[in-house]
Amino acid sequence: MGRVKIRLTESQYKRLLSEDNKSFLDGQVNFRNIGNKVDKFVANCFEYLFKLRKTTTATDVGMWRTYVSDFMKEFSLSMSEATLLSYNYLMFNSQNDGTGNFKKFIGKPLEYFGQFSWTGNIPVSAYVSGDITGDYKGYATSPEEFYDMLKEGDYDDYDPSWEHIDYDVNDLQWEIDSDYAGDRLYDQVNDYSYDEVMDRIEIDN
Repeated sequence: MGRVKIRLTESQYKRLLSEDNKSFLDGQVNFRNIGNKVDKFVANCFEYLFKLRKTTTATDVGMWRTYVSDFMKEFSLSMSEATLLSYNYLMFNSQNDGTGNFKKFIGKPLEYFGQFSWTGNIPVSAYVSGDITGDYKGYATSPEEFYDMLKEGDYDDYDPSWEHIDYDVNDLQWEIDSDYAGDRLYDQVNDYSYDEVMDRIEIDN
């Protein structure tokens, strides 16, 4: 029997190339235990998790963190693999009929989902403590009673001089200014062109 030749149209050929080459961000990401499409192993993972968690109505991909530990524990997957499968599990579950049958998705491409990073400036603030000369004031009936108040650290008011502040610049307590971080990131990214920002984005897998 002779070989059967199948002629593909240009659009079909381009689609095949796209499916093979553009999965997982043009081949930049590869995983040890999973490929770029739903196979029997992935389908079984999805079905096992469906029965384990009884997640008939779990379809919000924003809930992916809920299932990462399950994929890692039950199937000995890495964090990156478990993250990707958690996201895709919810995505395919949203297309499912509630029966937990994921084998019908075998051959479908898995959508990449993972952590990215961009190097920029993160705002911080510092708290420094020091001392200044001043008067502690308090009300008492005698110097002796006021002395007893002072021994207990008790006072009513203080009157600082502000003439000299004694502090140690090496004892600064730095903290991330999380309230301003989003605004700072916005300002930085908008100072660059699209290409300049994209050039500095890294995949953390």
